[in-house]
Amino acid sequence: MEEFSGRIIRVEFAKRLKKPSPAGALARETRHKIYVANLAWKARSSHLREFFSDFKLVSARVVFDHPEGRSAGYGFVSFAIREEAESAISNLDGKELLGRPVRLKFSPKNVDESGGESEETDDVEEGQPGETDNVSEGKPE
Repeated sequence: MEEFSGRIIRVEFAKRLKKPSPAGALARETRHKIYVANLAWKARSSHLREFFSDFKLVSARVVFDHPEGRSAGYGFVSFAIREEAESAISNLDGKELLGRPVRLKFSPKNVDESGGESEETDDVEEGQPGETDNVSEGKPE
């Protein structure tokens, strides 16, 4: 505590508020993940689980637009096996969910160990330099 012009000033630092993440939502996603596009803004994960109820779903997640607090219009659903995901795509692509025809395709992204998402890269085989690699050709760095 400090005193300024005869008044006591107390300074306290704000505590960081951290929203709890849904219980293991990203941890349960598998590599057999489908991108679900054209979702209604009022769509929730429960709607996706119900929509895919005929299939062996591992997880369902709707992505939200943080500033406005509404659905961003897309989500992801994960399956244990690729055949189940392929079957879901062939049977449900173009079907209506909450009055909108959804578009389904395999997700171009995988979840990495840190919980973030990273794109799959199959362009360069391991041990072969790519265009963006910094490889010195025997020259000192």
